[in-house]
Amino acid sequence: MGITTITGPNTVTTVRTTELARLTELVRAARDGRPALVELTGDPGTGKTRLLTALAREAREHGLAVLHGRCSEAEAQVPFHPFVQALTARQGAGAEAGTRATATAALVEALTDVPPGAEQSVWRSPYFAGVRRLLTAGPAASPGGTLLVLDDFHWADAGSARLVETLIRWPVDRGLMVVVAHRPRQAPVALRAVLQQGGELGAVETLTLGALAAHRCAEVLGLSADAPELPRLYAHSGGNPLYLTALAEAGSPAGDALDLWTSSSLGARLLAETELLPAVPRRVVHAAAVLGSVFDIDAVAEVAETSRDEACRALSELRRRDLVRSTAAPGALAFRHPLLRGCLYADADACWRSGAHRRARDRCVRLGLPALDIAPHIERAGSGMRPADAEVLAAAARACVQAGRPAEAAHWLTSALRLGRRAGDGGSTGPADGELWKQVVRALAAEGDAERIVALLADVLAGPDGRSPQLRARAVAFLAAVLAALGHDEDAQALLAAELPAAQAASPGAGLLLRVSRQLGKVLAGQVPARTDVEVLVHGTDRADPVTAGGALGLAGLCAVLDGDMCAAEMSLDAAAQALDEVDSGRQAGDQEAGHLLVLSWAEALMGWYGPAYGHAERALTAVRARGDAHFLPPLLDTLGYVHYQSGRLADALGAVREGSAAARAMGRGDHVALSDAITAAAWAQLGRTSPRPATTGSFGRDAPEPRTPLNALLLAEASLASGDADTALALLLPEREAWRVSEPVAVFAARNYELLAAAAVQTEADSDTLDAWAERAAAAASATGLVEQSGHALLARGHALMGRALTAEAARCYGEAQRLFGDSSPAGARARELARSAVRLTARRESSGLDELTLREREVAELAGEGLKTKDIAGRLRVSPRTVDVHLTHIYSKLGVNSRAALVRLMALAG
Repeated sequence: MGITTITGPNTVTTVRTTELARLTELVRAARDGRPALVELTGDPGTGKTRLLTALAREAREHGLAVLHGRCSEAEAQVPFHPFVQALTARQGAGAEAGTRATATAALVEALTDVPPGAEQSVWRSPYFAGVRRLLTAGPAASPGGTLLVLDDFHWADAGSARLVETLIRWPVDRGLMVVVAHRPRQAPVALRAVLQQGGELGAVETLTLGALAAHRCAEVLGLSADAPELPRLYAHSGGNPLYLTALAEAGSPAGDALDLWTSSSLGARLLAETELLPAVPRRVVHAAAVLGSVFDIDAVAEVAETSRDEACRALSELRRRDLVRSTAAPGALAFRHPLLRGCLYADADACWRSGAHRRARDRCVRLGLPALDIAPHIERAGSGMRPADAEVLAAAARACVQAGRPAEAAHWLTSALRLGRRAGDGGSTGPADGELWKQVVRALAAEGDAERIVALLADVLAGPDGRSPQLRARAVAFLAAVLAALGHDEDAQALLAAELPAAQAASPGAGLLLRVSRQLGKVLAGQVPARTDVEVLVHGTDRADPVTAGGALGLAGLCAVLDGDMCAAEMSLDAAAQALDEVDSGRQAGDQEAGHLLVLSWAEALMGWYGPAYGHAERALTAVRARGDAHFLPPLLDTLGYVHYQSGRLADALGAVREGSAAARAMGRGDHVALSDAITAAAWAQLGRTSPRPATTGSFGRDAPEPRTPLNALLLAEASLASGDADTALALLLPEREAWRVSEPVAVFAARNYELLAAAAVQTEADSDTLDAWAERAAAAASATGLVEQSGHALLARGHALMGRALTAEAARCYGEAQRLFGDSSPAGARARELARSAVRLTARRESSGLDELTLREREVAELAGEGLKTKDIAGRLRVSPRTVDVHLTHIYSKLGVNSRAALVRLMALAG
């Protein structure tokens, strides 16, 4: 099923192919002289008229004469109006001639000059018998058959309905096809009964146009069946073609944009249904539109300022017109569609509408209805809003937060703050509650909706929390941290820059808080602050509170770590930990404290201090979860995941980054997703399994690139090496595959980077000079940082170089020392242990390789095979047959305990 679409004056297309095909069959029958009567029903907007237009074109192409009459409410009392309209148009076209013309003229005269009471006669009366004869002799006598279309027949007069009954009970004997189209909810009972009886007699065929299927809606809109906007449009339109196209053209998600529709073609069409409404029903329908999509009689009567009886009569009239309908709830009525309500709402006088909203508000408050029911009336009450209404709007915002609808919560919060400001409310309720606006901001942040947070800034800072320098600075710092954590660093920095001068002038503490927040925001946005800027901050924190001072020290420590200045990093981080730990009295960490604990824990993790890093991250995470600070979840969980991974708690690492990745995707933070994916891949590789495929970037709420960072590359390279894929590891660490042209890695990761390059070189059988070079670089990098973990990686790299020179005993000692530095639980420690065992086994095998058991000729064959010569080359060199060489190789394999040429080559290389 589908909708007829008119694309030009002479072009009609339709996707209601099933119905049109059936009607076309009846057209052919009429052309062949067989009469038919069709009832076409459907709700407003289902496409009856457009389908009839397509049918008329088909009929003309088949040679039928087409007569078209349309009923209207204004002419509902004019006898036989649709028939006279159709016949008069036919006469005006000059299509009739001779006897048919005379009969048609006589028929028009009979229908216009109706004897008194004739139109009320039974169908068997002489009057209707005469009209039938004239119809048969005139219009129905067209040689190619005749199509008579009677549209909107629910407005037909009694005589027209009686004439249709005559044609049902006493069909003409010519090729006349009659199509009666009507809205079943608005059609009189008598008409519906006549058509139903005709169907039971087999004289009437009924076609009902229902809602479109989803794939047909896609055809109507020119969309693919899997278009993302289609489900929303389909749900809000109910599959009704008229509403579907209106919503698609407007780009509105629903019919609640109440001022959108009156100027549109849809508005004109829907409001035309109310054009002849009397004054009371019109006021009642406007009152119902003010109340909402669902309402009851008592509410309508009070808002419309009329009696209950008058309201009841008016609503009965509106139901008869199918403007409103009953619902499943007893006593509740609803508009036919929200779009109709929107048109009627906008059609009401604006001043009257404001008063109606005030009356609706008063009624809702009196009845104790929920805040979300009252809030729309408060918002639209105009100058009639009261200061107490701000608390209701605030309650509506709270309800939306609890219901998981942050966008609506932001809307009601904005209204509450503005109303409170207009009323001069400095107080302690509703919009003055600082926790409310923070709850809304947190809920918006969880969905990555930074745009609405930015829109809230002015109203929040103009509220109670913006009236004192200290409260305002804290509010600004919180908002900037949220925006930065969502990746909107420009908005965060602009906010802080705008507020900083006034804060510094008002209070040194407030100014310092915002200055530290500027640097914290850069870290949260994935950037690295300038070390000099952070060090200037540290020198100015002598009189700062412990949290701000600890935050500045933590930022300084992070910058020093990334610069490779480990002495300065250690001093700053120790001081930061002491400052932040002193304020830990078992209470929940505050907003700013959680951000600084995050920075501190990440810097400690980079230093390899996994115990303190875990403690500080867990302390921050506990507070973040309790408050609902979703914007801190991705970096905190990535930090914990990395700490768990480095500590060998692989299951915990996977659990942390799984949660963090989901939160990051919701917020559009691709950098955090990338780190989560890298930790996931590395952890699964350590477990001997392949990482599950991560979700695609299409799941982000907004575009979010996933950059390759040094740490991501290291983790993914470790995963590749654990899987035996050295080429991928080299591609990650050396994109240009030019070892000496690659830029130096971050100092804290340099030794680890070079060790992985050496490990990959071993797997790809690189020459010993390359291995020595990577080992020397790793040793220099480890010496520069002085970190125990990096020294372990330098020892691993040296072990790889020794293995390349077949010095297995020395390599085993390097691997063993590295294992002692790493510890047994970490992935690096486990790798060092396995490498040490492998080197020991090779040493033992070399010492007891069994070469002494070989005969002289077997030793010669083994040495040549160890050089990589093939069987025929060995035979040529020793002047023996290839078969003899194969026999010797068989004996050699047995004596040495190897089973392949490659194993023999490795053994001979180790044997020197």
